[in-house]
Amino acid sequence: MEFVLMADWHKALSHPPKEGTMVEVEIQGQKLFVTLNNGQLYCAENRCPHEDIELTLGCLKGNRVKCSLHGYSFDLATGDSSEEDVDNMQTYPVKQENNEIYIEV
Repeated sequence: MEFVLMADWHKALSHPPKEGTMVEVEIQGQKLFVTLNNGQLYCAENRCPHEDIELTLGCLKGNRVKCSLHGYSFDLATGDSSEEDVDNMQTYPVKQENNEIYIEV
């Protein structure tokens, strides 16, 4: 018998973050961040896959989040790393209903 792990939507914020900012949230013990960038919501793990530093300490550049430690960047939509030898960032589905922000984990 095969078990399928079902993802659930969790309320993360009571309102969207301000444009161009990253807000850390914790869902089921996981530290994530939500950002509103160019009118689009994104959610990802708040941890650089390279050195475990919080990505919210970095900055947004275009459609990427840049780590403050070594300057590696990750695509907000796909999680793709700027470096071939650095793992991709884990992203999560995010949606807005009324004014509230929900993340699928």
